[in-house]
Amino acid sequence: MKGQLIISILFFLSSLILQGQQEFPEGRALFPSVDNWHEISVDPLQAEALRAIDQPKGQPWQFAIPVKVSLNPRNSGFIVRNDKETVWILPVSSKGALSLNLILSPFRLPEGAYIYIYDPDREIVRGAFTRASTAGTRSLPVMPVPGDRLVLECHFPGSHIPENSIGVSQVAHDFAGFFGPDGIKDFYYGRSDYCEVDFNCSANQNYLMASRSVVRLLVAGAELCTGVLVNNTGNEYKAYVLTANHCIENDEHAENTIFAFNYKSPWCDGPDVTNIHSLTGAVVRAENSDIDFTLVELNQFPSMVYRPYFSGWDITSTPPTNTFSLHHPEGDVMKLSIDDNAPMSTSYPVSGFITLGFWRVLRWETGTTEPGSSGGPLFDQNGRLRGTLTGGGATCSDPTNDYFAKLSRMFNVTTVVSSHLRPWLDPAGTGATVAAGRDPYGYNLSRSDTLGVFPASASGTTDSYPSPGWGFSTGNNSDGLMRYAEYIPFTGTGEIAWLRLRVAASSLLSATDSVRFYIWSGGSQPGPVIASRKLKLGEIRSGQVLEIDFGRNIKVTAPFYAGYSVYYRTPPDQPQPQFAVMHSSPWPTSTQNTAWFHDGSEWKPFNIHPSFPMSVSLAVNAVMVENSVLNMTEEPKPGTDRLEVFPNPFISSVCFRLEDSVSESTLTIYDHLGRVVLSAEYKNIFPGILPVEMDGLASGVYHYGLRADSIYYSGTLIKTDSK
Repeated sequence: MKGQLIISILFFLSSLILQGQQEFPEGRALFPSVDNWHEISVDPLQAEALRAIDQPKGQPWQFAIPVKVSLNPRNSGFIVRNDKETVWILPVSSKGALSLNLILSPFRLPEGAYIYIYDPDREIVRGAFTRASTAGTRSLPVMPVPGDRLVLECHFPGSHIPENSIGVSQVAHDFAGFFGPDGIKDFYYGRSDYCEVDFNCSANQNYLMASRSVVRLLVAGAELCTGVLVNNTGNEYKAYVLTANHCIENDEHAENTIFAFNYKSPWCDGPDVTNIHSLTGAVVRAENSDIDFTLVELNQFPSMVYRPYFSGWDITSTPPTNTFSLHHPEGDVMKLSIDDNAPMSTSYPVSGFITLGFWRVLRWETGTTEPGSSGGPLFDQNGRLRGTLTGGGATCSDPTNDYFAKLSRMFNVTTVVSSHLRPWLDPAGTGATVAAGRDPYGYNLSRSDTLGVFPASASGTTDSYPSPGWGFSTGNNSDGLMRYAEYIPFTGTGEIAWLRLRVAASSLLSATDSVRFYIWSGGSQPGPVIASRKLKLGEIRSGQVLEIDFGRNIKVTAPFYAGYSVYYRTPPDQPQPQFAVMHSSPWPTSTQNTAWFHDGSEWKPFNIHPSFPMSVSLAVNAVMVENSVLNMTEEPKPGTDRLEVFPNPFISSVCFRLEDSVSESTLTIYDHLGRVVLSAEYKNIFPGILPVEMDGLASGVYHYGLRADSIYYSGTLIKTDSK
């Protein structure tokens, strides 16, 4: 599907481009010694009974018992004051809970206030949350922390706490086991049934693109479901999420839902992940229990680093030839289910739903669905949305008879605006029955550039210490080095979307071993920290090209440094593989060196490394974009869509034909993750044909952006191995 836009027409949605539930490095947690706990009373027999229930798919997967409370600085906890701030500390306990989570309401923090939430052992610390952590909502649901005790710590500048600025309206007692046995895993990782297939075990481009639209829902602190980002036919950037009505039933549920993006293992059957992109809160736009759907609009638009994709859809009456679903069974990392055959149009086998309003998957050839998959999308052979999961009987032992509410019936089930989808997904009233998907940052990423001195064609190398030394020259080692930086030459104004590092080795001694990645300001050596993010070593694999973002795009206006610091809870002291990043072959002169190490007291250039002095560049690159501003595009008008792209699909080359006279053209080809695979500039090519050789690319789905003077064309290319 081709589109075009006038380059000069931009719409700056600065109030929307925020990271949801954003955590800031504000102040510090006091971690006081706590003797008195506010006890939440939950009947242990109720918890045991809920644990024994085999929960059906026709309802959200409940993992916790919500307890309504009204706790605030006047009636609970204790106050600590010093010269600069007043701190409200609320220790909460619920005997027997496997984890606890809070809904903070009211949540009206003044400027300078911040909040931490943590377990007594401080294995997980949430925060700091500030007034910028929400989009002006009245409440803030917070991810759980492990165990049956947590501490809420609220810092306020000055000598008093403003009235109605903070409170706790709900404590949720986890009876099912939100975390793994080691107390550090997220959610229900690994809890789904044996036949479930890890999404990242597939290389199918349709699945990869669709996965960016799938979100996991933590509803009101107690339940887990799945939803899908869905596109609209208007010229509108609306963050619509479609899910089952039995997951989000009302505005209170929507406001207190955490929407997690791209919750999937970093590789096939890989580990859990610690850095989860999430947004907090939404408003209900339309809902209908007769066909079990709810459409919500997120309070914040997902940022570029979330890599969101708004699914296209098909509401024709023609059944799909085959289908697949991406979902979060029991809250696990994203799983893939595939039906090689057409679904059947039918009614749901429970009274109270509209007639012939559902697609029935007769049998899954791959995987199944489970509680927690509710609201998950059903995609057709073209990767377009056709429905959302209501329920069914499919299991690993008998993967038959799942029921997905038809998207087509959601469009015409009623004429009440708040009860059907057409006013929201077809706001211009076009009557469209098929809509393409939308990558809201496709234009930005089409103009991205990968900066760094490490050669793109280089395989890289690293240096292993000979015995009795241990470790690597670019990792933790017997010289006591553990922090490294690479100079990134940059001029002008731009934004760092993410870093790419080529990992030479990665191993761990304990589950808490980690690497923290940094952006430092520039100068003659690394300066103050601009941004940082930690990743556990268990999530990094040797030989991996690792991509790291910082929860948001990082604006820079000058050269900067990017790098990492290795942390081992028990420092290794013997020869064994450690974490390390590749570096280039040595450069001829010291002036070409761009790599730095920190010796514990100061930064030094790599050419005076204590064991491997040489001029090199680390395999650390920065993916840069001009900006992360959403581009408000004009839809093509009849008769103006003049670009031809052929053949498509193609085997080795593709042609672009324009009949307009164009003086300057820029063509960028990028893959489904926004990585540029080809970029070139041309003069006076059009009118005519531009042939482009791409024989070296792997087969799959790619995207193009062609700027022809002031007109921008974009679309999708499919490369195949043979005819």
